[in-house]
Amino acid sequence: MNKVIKQICSSLVTILVVVLVLLSIIISISSITAKANNGVPDLFGYSPFSVQTDSMYPTLSKGDYIFVEKCDTKALEVGDIVTYFTFIEGKRVVNTHRIVDVFKEGDIIEYQTQGDNKQTNPEPDELLLAPGDVIGKYNDSKIPKMGAVIDYLGTRMGFFLVILLPVLLFTLYQIYKLVMIILYNHKVDVVNAANESTSDEVKEAIIAEYLAQQQKKEAEKTEKSEETEDKND
Repeated sequence: MNKVIKQICSSLVTILVVVLVLLSIIISISSITAKANNGVPDLFGYSPFSVQTDSMYPTLSKGDYIFVEKCDTKALEVGDIVTYFTFIEGKRVVNTHRIVDVFKEGDIIEYQTQGDNKQTNPEPDELLLAPGDVIGKYNDSKIPKMGAVIDYLGTRMGFFLVILLPVLLFTLYQIYKLVMIILYNHKVDVVNAANESTSDEVKEAIIAEYLAQQQKKEAEKTEKSEETEDKND
């Protein structure tokens, strides 16, 4: 029973480490590609983002991890949810809202956006959106609350505590197990060598005892033969 529990625990730890490694890969790829692509991460053709507010609730919630795909930014329609660059309180940020209106004048296209949460966003956004500011369209792919986890893991402390430290401890544990296996195998080899040596000594002792018994029997036969001859004389 204890052996089964140990195997289950070992499997769970291995799965956990694999998940942590995958998360670290996702974070690393997102960070590297974002630096090389004007702040837009690229994860196997998709741009993942963490939702920072509840402005799109109930469609999206704060902490969700959404995936945005590239699109023809000049062919967007009312109802599409887009992720784009905009300015909020004087800062250039990434935002995700729904297109509620499209304005076209010649070759100029502008989109008006608004959050689905009418309590926090009762009116459409003041700034109109140009196609060049659109990063991509939300394709209904999300992982609830994973964005909050990714954001925390993106910090130095989060990365160290949740990813680096467990992976380091797991690696040290595997090294410990490897050393113990090597020592155990060495011990087994020593015991086997000792057993082989002892076996040879035992065999020699058995042979010596057998020869001594044979010599004793031969001596007894010789004595009996001599006694018989003496009686006949």
